[in-house]
Amino acid sequence: MPVARGRPRQFDSDIALAAAMGVFWRHGYAGASIGTLLEAMGISRATLYSTFGDKEHLFHKAMELYEREKTAYMLEALEQPTARSVAEHLLVGTLALQTDTANPKGSMGIVHSISHAPGDERVREFVTQRSLFWRAKLIARIERAGRDGDFPASFDAQGLALSLKAATDGLLVAAGSGASEQELKGIVSTFLAMWPGR
Repeated sequence: MPVARGRPRQFDSDIALAAAMGVFWRHGYAGASIGTLLEAMGISRATLYSTFGDKEHLFHKAMELYEREKTAYMLEALEQPTARSVAEHLLVGTLALQTDTANPKGSMGIVHSISHAPGDERVREFVTQRSLFWRAKLIARIERAGRDGDFPASFDAQGLALSLKAATDGLLVAAGSGASEQELKGIVSTFLAMWPGR
């Protein structure tokens, strides 16, 4: 008589990847050990490599998930009708991400672009290239806004776009450094009050 076997344990790769994203977000690439990742993901080393590849490939997939689920508001901001509404959508979206208690503070991208260990150069380059891609899109959008007359011609469109990027990056760094929600809201309202034009 055959021996009845229990059903194999179900493995949800989406849940495991979300857990890995959280580890990378909190600890950075260098600080996220394989042991910590395996514990958070609830899988074995063999499952990690067969499903996601090595640590670097896992990070790539986690970063893609982060951009898709956590920073979609950034691309939505580029679709707003005026330069000011682009800035407002971007800053308010960043604020919402940082005040959601379900998320770690700071930026997963910034953590890896400014902090890395020897041997992690490919990871840093991967993150840097994604940041440059976003930077170019933001500059192009604000340049178009300048041609549309959204702000006085005396303002340099690229400088304005980079000031906005610096403000959002600064907001993320401030949140990661322990700034309160009230302080973060103050940064947003002050920056928007200084924004030129519509």
